Amino acid sequence: MPNFSSYSLILFLLISLGSLNCGTYLLANILLPSDEDTRLEAVAKSIVGTMNVGLIHYWPLDGDANDRVGTLHLTAFGTVGPVLTVDHNNLPNGAYAYDGIDSWHDSGSGGEPILTGTASFTLSAWVKGKFNTSGIILGAGDGLGFQLQDNPSCFQIRAYSTNGGTGVVSNLSPCKGYQNDVWYNVTLTWDLPNNRANLYIGNDLVDSRVYNPNRIPWTSGFPITLGYGTLGGGSQEVTIDEVRVYDRIVPPIFFGF
Repeated sequence: MPNFSSYSLILFLLISLGSLNCGTYLLANILLPSDEDTRLEAVAKSIVGTMNVGLIHYWPLDGDANDRVGTLHLTAFGTVGPVLTVDHNNLPNGAYAYDGIDSWHDSGSGGEPILTGTASFTLSAWVKGKFNTSGIILGAGDGLGFQLQDNPSCFQIRAYSTNGGTGVVSNLSPCKGYQNDVWYNVTLTWDLPNNRANLYIGNDLVDSRVYNPNRIPWTSGFPITLGYGTLGGGSQEVTIDEVRVYDRIVPPIFFGF
């Protein structure tokens, strides 16, 4: 029988590989020691499979801004444009830095209809940058935005929307000592039919709200943007890594690697 440390190490590796969306291919090429219990492989496959179920867009930003799951590829804009830099695991060319002035990625005419408030979804990304009053980390037109917000009393992280006055969502983290230039994993889940928006920082649920069921808080069909958004602000000096969109609710524990 394998010992506990063997289980822990192999499961950690499989979860880490799964976060790269390598899924079944890499699983099939992992050589477990011959004396390991085959049940471990089944458990590991289940974990990685769970991470990928419902994943409809995935931008790892590892050298380019292509969508590894769907077809919503991102195009660079700006005088200088986004710049490749080290990612949240300190690996080179694994994330993009945006200068907060004139650099962003944009999906062009393509939007994501799942971000409409009429279906459950999960949106997650690793981010670090400069907190300011109105900049946008990433967005989907006027339908959704993440912010690193510099409020009078402290730094806070926010997910919010505007929709022509007919609906709005604003989930805001409490004052918890967030800092400039520190990596944070930010996840928003939208749960229907309960009309509940949950904002997570790392694995911590920092704000959970139920919204008016007679209002649809997200607009649809707008381009996905990184480093810029149209929600009452504009560019934000930020580095972004590992952007995922699911068409279901996914626990943020899977995004910690």
